Amino acid sequence: MQFQIFRRSRRGLLLALATLALGASAQTWPDRPIKLVVPFPPGGGADMAARTYGEKLSALLGQPVLIDNKPGASGNIGAEQVARAPADGYTLLFANEFLATNPLMFKEIRYDSLKDFVPIAKVASNAAAIAVHPSLGVKTIQELIALGRTKNLNYASPGIGTGPHLFGQLIAMQTGAKFTNIPYKGSAPATADAVGGQVDFIISTLSPMVPHFNSGRLRGLAVTGDKRSPQAPDVPTLSESGSIGQRYEVWYGVVAPTAVPRPIITRLQQASAQVLRDPELLNKLRNAGYDVEPSIGDDFGAELRADIDRWVRVIREAKIQRE
Repeated sequence: MQFQIFRRSRRGLLLALATLALGASAQTWPDRPIKLVVPFPPGGGADMAARTYGEKLSALLGQPVLIDNKPGASGNIGAEQVARAPADGYTLLFANEFLATNPLMFKEIRYDSLKDFVPIAKVASNAAAIAVHPSLGVKTIQELIALGRTKNLNYASPGIGTGPHLFGQLIAMQTGAKFTNIPYKGSAPATADAVGGQVDFIISTLSPMVPHFNSGRLRGLAVTGDKRSPQAPDVPTLSESGSIGQRYEVWYGVVAPTAVPRPIITRLQQASAQVLRDPELLNKLRNAGYDVEPSIGDDFGAELRADIDRWVRVIREAKIQRE
């Protein structure tokens, strides 16, 4: 009996000491560099937004924010790493809509988007674009759809289960075209193969494509937002082109492991809200083609849940099989 009492007392003491240690670390956080995991390659839409945000967050917190690119498995590799990271506030995830789509697309996934992460802030969003290699010979989205009704066309996307992958299937479902997704490890390699003519067309974030529109190596057919982009003012929206009434934008945001102490979460949310009001950051993101309408904490979480509901319907109606 005395031994059991001792064990319970010892367990309680260890728990109390751990709680005190977490409290002390929360008070001094951050006292070393913060790692921001970007689960896509350098040069894509997520990477560009993460570096802009990280630079300002670093200046505010007084510690380096190190960008750690962990591409692969449509974002799952980076997400799983962050979900298993120490819950000390020094490892964060820079995510996009894959947090909403991957749990619906992959049979074996080792994280739960809603249970394993706590939302910090939505940083920006970016319209996607549909573009073709000039050799395909189509000049409008209507011509692409018409061609897709006569033959199967393949399209590059940033990965299985990403918004561009699912959006391509939605277009095919609504128009009767035959489109096959060719997944890549991010928007940068997808764009590179589109420029090289290895795929018929591409659906991905707009910004990495703009230089290739200007050089003529890609032809922009449509942007997927509700308005034309200042980066590509000659490319019409889908609704303008009269093809389908759907719209789609990629969002980018920061999440942390759920077990990170609440004072650190609050500090991150407050710091993010502050940097996302910074005029220099806003101008830099907007000049790069991003829309900036930040949402913090629970508001960002509500957007994530709404995104999950949307893609559930698309996957079900398009009868997309889980990988």
